[in-house]
Amino acid sequence: MFNKSTLAVTSLALMTAITAPLRAATVRSEAMRSDSLVTTGTEHSGLVNHFSRTSSSKWLIADKDDKDDKKRHKRDRDDWEYRSNRVDLNRAKNLARQAAEAANGGIRVYRAEASMHGPAQDCPYVDNGDSWTFTFLGGRPGSSVMTTESVVTVYKNNPRVVIAYNGAIRRAQQTRISSFTTNQRTVLVDLLRGNCGCNYLLTNAVRTQIISQARSLPPGIQKRLLKGKGLPPGIAKKWVVLPKQVNTYVNLPTYYDLVVIGSNLVLLDQTTEVVVDLITNIV
Repeated sequence: MFNKSTLAVTSLALMTAITAPLRAATVRSEAMRSDSLVTTGTEHSGLVNHFSRTSSSKWLIADKDDKDDKKRHKRDRDDWEYRSNRVDLNRAKNLARQAAEAANGGIRVYRAEASMHGPAQDCPYVDNGDSWTFTFLGGRPGSSVMTTESVVTVYKNNPRVVIAYNGAIRRAQQTRISSFTTNQRTVLVDLLRGNCGCNYLLTNAVRTQIISQARSLPPGIQKRLLKGKGLPPGIAKKWVVLPKQVNTYVNLPTYYDLVVIGSNLVLLDQTTEVVVDLITNIV
């Protein structure tokens, strides 16, 4: 009897000792799981906040980039419009000539002087800063007699063309030249011989043309160049016209032509093609 009672007490003690640690382990496991859930929830919340902040930052950056692109596109468009509207000297010369052609009945009945059909730097113009003013003569196609004077202003920043005058040549208001002055002779001789500080007025191409025609022109024709007389027949296509900047530099009106014929520099009345003065053996 004693042994059975002792055995029963011992068994109960053992079972209590075994289940107690199991319950403690279960409690610790549940506590750890709860801590884990709390931690995981906190981490999840942190991740959400992180992604939220990241997305917001990316949106702000994208919005800033979009605004920068719009500003850049507007600036590029404005630059393109400015370049498209800007008029260079050659285009201005063409616009001025075309305005005169339209005002005088078209190219079938009117043709501007030769300088308005060549390089822009050779035509008679004045730079006003914001525009160019072209003053040139014209007449019937194929005729050497000029009958019409045109004054046309073309603006630089937009293709605006204003015809200030288009009509008969205003001889009464023109300064008539009868001969070269001493200073003009000196400067022109030095220029054609390459000894002038203004050598830039003549390009190498023009100088080459002068030398070529001087060698090709028969001496007999050169002797027929006389002051106050017209040009000999057949000589018109053999001369070289100097740029109008030379006229401006030596203070000669642009309605006179400076032409090199053979080895001679001739001051020519543009309207009548009469020799006003000449310098011989200049080349």
